[in-house]
Amino acid sequence: MRFSLIPREEKFFDMFDEALAVLNRAAQRFLDMVTKFDRLPERSNELKEEEHACDKVVERIITALDRTFITPIDREDIHTLATRLDDILDNMEETAHRFVAFRIEKPTPAAEAMARIIHECCSHLAEALRLCRDMRDVEGIQTRLREIGRLENEGDRIYRETDSVLFANPPDILLLIKWRELYGWLEETIDACKDLAMIISEVVVKGS
Repeated sequence: MRFSLIPREEKFFDMFDEALAVLNRAAQRFLDMVTKFDRLPERSNELKEEEHACDKVVERIITALDRTFITPIDREDIHTLATRLDDILDNMEETAHRFVAFRIEKPTPAAEAMARIIHECCSHLAEALRLCRDMRDVEGIQTRLREIGRLENEGDRIYRETDSVLFANPPDILLLIKWRELYGWLEETIDACKDLAMIISEVVVKGS
């Protein structure tokens, strides 16, 4: 009979599932904000609430780590997975805030494309991390991680092109500064998704 003080492995993955649900919900809210571009203050506040919700789950994960002797995967990996998840939400919320604070009149096609990339990356991340629970479908995990890599490359391409266009045909200087920072935050959010994907890849290598 299993000793009762040894935790069930599902405990941490259950909490990750909660965080991933927040991530997917926030990514959809963010995509709606950028593409529909209405009720911006309200949508930004909704993203702030999602970011707080993720903070709470991450805090529970870290607290559980401190109280758990045996973990399903390396405790350092659990800690890093949780903090990288939080980084994505933080970047997403900061980007949403700037769309409001900068009083942008309408989104650009490039901004919409990058928001869609963020949404897709979050979807692949959620599925990849869920599959890490039992490691029965390593190829499925790798397929999703490769797709995130492809999306990140596409995001980099869009970012470089927008930077080139901004300086080739500079708008009003204030507008240039606003959009350059917005594109930078969009890219940072995509990069945060890639960072989490890299940690998941390391977990798979160790567990397979």
